[in-house]
Amino acid sequence: MTDIPVVQINQWIRVGHSPAVDGLVLETYSDGSLGVGYYQNHSKAIKDDVIWDGSHWQFKHSGPSGSYLHGAEEAMVKRGPLPASGT
Repeated sequence: MTDIPVVQINQWIRVGHSPAVDGLVLETYSDGSLGVGYYQNHSKAIKDDVIWDGSHWQFKHSGPSGSYLHGAEEAMVKRGPLPASGT
């Protein structure tokens, strides 16, 4: 199994692989899993846990399990990742 990538809070990652969604790292846990905010169906900012499956970040639970984000975290998730500068 591939080592879990090192990520930092406020870093954007891709979750899933077909289709993948942009997720903002909000928490890191000691077991290597993450608490990630993402924009669900372009209508709700949700926080959910993700795990590394050896090649991709995947949602920890297959069914609904997240919670709604509010305030600054909600705004950052709805804004999405900023495009890379200088390219």
